[in-house]
Amino acid sequence: MPRQFTPRPHSSEPGHAAWVVAADAGRARIFSVSQDDGQLEELVDFVNPDARLQDRDAVSDRRGHVTQGAAGIGHAFEPRESHGEHVAESFAKDLCERLGTAQRSGEVTKIYLLAAPKFLGLLRKNLDKATQRLVVLELASDLTLHSRHDIRSALPAQL
Repeated sequence: MPRQFTPRPHSSEPGHAAWVVAADAGRARIFSVSQDDGQLEELVDFVNPDARLQDRDAVSDRRGHVTQGAAGIGHAFEPRESHGEHVAESFAKDLCERLGTAQRSGEVTKIYLLAAPKFLGLLRKNLDKATQRLVVLELASDLTLHSRHDIRSALPAQL
């Protein structure tokens, strides 16, 4: 199932300087920071529906099987990573690509990352160097399901 970007209408001028990203393996919400009062305005709700599938639902086939030697001893191939790990890695790459595009276009000049601990590690790994330099705060906390007010409360008073 394809990932979905759901843009939110906003009244501010284009070229938001500061973005807050609240993310986990299943969802990423991108907010702009109002220059007037520091409040958050949701720009995009990026959903990863594949993250909701269990490994058994996403991978229906049996593992590959190999028989070796004259005795016919066999074993099954084990995947290097689970389906969930693969989906999270892919989603992190897509999100980092979106942030990189915004950085290159000048759409964003500061990024505040709030992500589930494991997913934060994937974001660090996949952000390009130029976009990494825009990250002014990382918070290992999953706030994707929280309100804008709760997310804003987790950030410093001055953004």
